[in-house]
Amino acid sequence: MIKRVDRYVGKAALLGIVTVWSIVLLLAVMFNVLGELRSTTETYTALDAMHFVFLITPRTAYQIFPVCALMGAMVGVGGLAAANELVAFRTSGVSRLRLAGAALAGTLLITLPVMAMAEWVAPASEQQARVFRLGKMIGQYIIGGPRGLWLRDGDRMVNIRQPIVALEEGRQTVQFGDILMYDFDERGSLRSVSRAERALHDGDRWEWLDIRTLSLSKDEIKQETADRGLWQTHLQPELVDNAVNRPQHMSIGMLWGQMQYMSANGLDNRIYRSNLYSRALFPGTVLALVLAGMPFVFASGRNQKLGVRLFFGMTLGVVFTIVNRMMQNLGEAYGVSEVLTVIGPSVALAIAAMLVLRRSV
Repeated sequence: MIKRVDRYVGKAALLGIVTVWSIVLLLAVMFNVLGELRSTTETYTALDAMHFVFLITPRTAYQIFPVCALMGAMVGVGGLAAANELVAFRTSGVSRLRLAGAALAGTLLITLPVMAMAEWVAPASEQQARVFRLGKMIGQYIIGGPRGLWLRDGDRMVNIRQPIVALEEGRQTVQFGDILMYDFDERGSLRSVSRAERALHDGDRWEWLDIRTLSLSKDEIKQETADRGLWQTHLQPELVDNAVNRPQHMSIGMLWGQMQYMSANGLDNRIYRSNLYSRALFPGTVLALVLAGMPFVFASGRNQKLGVRLFFGMTLGVVFTIVNRMMQNLGEAYGVSEVLTVIGPSVALAIAAMLVLRRSV
């Protein structure tokens, strides 16, 4: 009997989540299209804008899922409360914690596929979208993939292997690591190959660090090294900045690789470490949010309509998202432990929800 109740409540939560998530995602895509259409140019057309929005839809679906899971579970299980079915289950001896656990089990069934999509679909699609948009904006064909960004700069082909988001004076900046530049002459023959460990923009110009250049000619091959040098290019940092995949859009594997690279080169990897914790603990965050919504469901009974439950769910989800992001930003800026800034809010929310459910009559 109890197992049947678990399946029934879990199914109600699952159907509610899928329904709300689908509706909100459709609205989010429509708003993304309208927003992107304002950026159209002669080279970046309305069709290109819609293609860009299509590519970033997996990322959008992942970002909105926690709040949609909260609202959907409240709608699904709240429907049972409105029909007095939860009262019947309670009369049969099923505790509120047990009913909440059934709702969490249904939530987990959809959360795991969403997390898999965020690991193997969304990052690659996001990178393609950013590279596609940049290429259309500047009128050049740019390639993005596992080997970083490939772009043309006059007679040169540049491969930026490690785009890095770093912290400088409390704000995020984009730097480049492990850059290869192939310089061709007017006949298309390779003239030189240069490699730099890092490239920085000081506000006026690009600067190379730790450069090795291999110059090719008919008579000889000459190698040169330098600690610093100027990168003579018309490439604007804000344009390339738009093509760099942000840590919050990366998979766990990509974040781990960036952390290893930055540690090996003595760079601050707090941003990537914080997002790694956040990505790995995504299911826990979703379950904590859904659990926090259950006291509202059990307290409502038949007295609250669907709109009221959606309002409570949206308010709770938005407030938690703001607090969670604020804590994560504080941790990145001031080096506070990820245990407090990433794990802490979800654990505190879950504990508070369980205490309320246990004490409720």
